[in-house]
Amino acid sequence: MLQRADLSAFATALAERLPGTWTSQYHAHAAYRDQFPIAEDLWDMGHANWAVSEFVLDHAAVLTGPNGMRLYAIDRPFKQREFIVATLAPPGLEGHLFHGVQEPNGITVGTDPVRAAATVCRRLLPRYEEALAHVRRKAAEEQAAATRRAARVAFAWQTDGTLTAATERPGAAEHLERSGFQRDPREPGVFALSSTLSAAERDTRLRTVALQLGALGADVSIGHAPGSTVQPTAAVPASASLTELAHQVAGASDLHEVVAVLDQTLDPRTGALPALEGIVHQAAGRAADTGPPALRCELTAAFNAITTRLQHLTRDLAELRLGLGEIAVLTHAHGEHVWADLLSHRHQTITRAAMAPPSTAAFPNAAQRR
Repeated sequence: MLQRADLSAFATALAERLPGTWTSQYHAHAAYRDQFPIAEDLWDMGHANWAVSEFVLDHAAVLTGPNGMRLYAIDRPFKQREFIVATLAPPGLEGHLFHGVQEPNGITVGTDPVRAAATVCRRLLPRYEEALAHVRRKAAEEQAAATRRAARVAFAWQTDGTLTAATERPGAAEHLERSGFQRDPREPGVFALSSTLSAAERDTRLRTVALQLGALGADVSIGHAPGSTVQPTAAVPASASLTELAHQVAGASDLHEVVAVLDQTLDPRTGALPALEGIVHQAAGRAADTGPPALRCELTAAFNAITTRLQHLTRDLAELRLGLGEIAVLTHAHGEHVWADLLSHRHQTITRAAMAPPSTAAFPNAAQRR
């Protein structure tokens, strides 16, 4: 009778031949229930899922590789000289993140670890890496959205020229305090920057802490308290059309209005970009669930590329909004005349340069020309 191939030795040899650093851990099952703690993470709707659901497995091997990848190796039922190699889902992620993501179903391989490694590298790992990237991207998007909703920091210039910040998040408060903002004992969650600082120092500290908070995903806004010398801009009505938003930017009279338009564009509840991302996600899920099987991988890759471009656009617009907000704050701190002064200085410099006689150093043969 043909002997069953040695799973432990096969898994060890397979791990040595996969790209990167892989290790193998063998698990013997003393009872039927012992196969399920690991198999619960099985990311498969094909051969591996069938084997785990329908058969008692005496053992299994888990191969752990780079970037948290894990492979699951088991005997193939009824085939003494074949194994099934499948993938395990990354731990610690909510189940809904896997909705709409195509399972990187396992494959059957022979007992030769060299050929099995080549087959795994060609057929299984690319699907696994693509699915992992998709799920982790969804998790990162949810985390970023939760951070933006949870961490809001509103800076405001007061009528007396001082700068305050309001937030309810302890993490944001720590950043403010490290930047010199002091808690207001009368109003919880309100911080003020010392009025003894110069305008340039206040600008520097505001710019530094705003960039730090923005990098952490906090929703940072910079405005003016009611009654300040520069009145705050009225809120720009929400719009679902990027074209309308572009028209609003073109018609803006100052930077504050442009910043308000960008705020509306990026608003996680009503903004045009989040709405567009939601439509893309819905379409991607529908394509993955109901699209033709032969095209699902291609459709998923295409939607992933679109999602990546949207994420880049969102990041770029968020950085643009922060930069424009800083310029608006600097303008308020130094006065609107700062731009007139700069333009006047530049005009005088150009005029003097135009009227100055040409330097003979520019003409090495000037003496010969005389």
